[in-house]
Amino acid sequence: MDKLLYTAASGADRVMAAQALRANNLSNVDTAGFRADLERVQALAVSDTRVMSQLGSAGISEKGGKLAPTGRTLDLAVVENGLFVVQTGDGEAYTRAGHMVLDDNGQMMLEGRVVAGVDGPIVVPEYKELFVGDDGMVSITPAEGGLIEEIGQIKLVDAPLADMVKGLDGLLRTADGVPLQADGQVRLVSGFLEGSNVDAVRELVASMDLSRQFEVQIKLMKSAETLAKSGNRLLANV
Repeated sequence: MDKLLYTAASGADRVMAAQALRANNLSNVDTAGFRADLERVQALAVSDTRVMSQLGSAGISEKGGKLAPTGRTLDLAVVENGLFVVQTGDGEAYTRAGHMVLDDNGQMMLEGRVVAGVDGPIVVPEYKELFVGDDGMVSITPAEGGLIEEIGQIKLVDAPLADMVKGLDGLLRTADGVPLQADGQVRLVSGFLEGSNVDAVRELVASMDLSRQFEVQIKLMKSAETLAKSGNRLLANV
């Protein structure tokens, strides 16, 4: 009966992991630029273990989120494919979120991290007007007036999301850790934010289905316990 118990326990463990993944997607349904995680279940050949399945990441959903107008110059959204770049403690990381702000020193930041520019971090001096072009070029009209000045270009990259891994911080990184080169073909739009691409209804339905699967696995474990007790009673009477 231990084979049935191990098989049921394996299924329950897999379902719990899948529920956690779905719950994380649902919790980010309103997170700008969020890309839903996908799951993949694979069967394993039985050798020295009775654990029959495991949950692995199937990657990240590449479906685009809807663009919502904000009218704020430093709210940026990548058009079609592409990613913004931020600096983290372990190097570059990538995201679709585009709610940029300036810190007290005028440095461009994104969710508390330095935004990477083509030629390094972008520091914005005092200005009268600020502009961001569709190629990521940041320009200002100086505070004292005069001609428009280009002060830096936001680094934009492009890579298949299938080649990326998502960290616990929600940021994407290359699987091999090698930074991506700037891609001059990526375009963005100012005054918009991209919404999450999570399909809330689909995630809810999947969560309910997983709950039913979990109940089935628990019933199987209880059945294994009942069968084991019955077998023990038979042996005791021999």
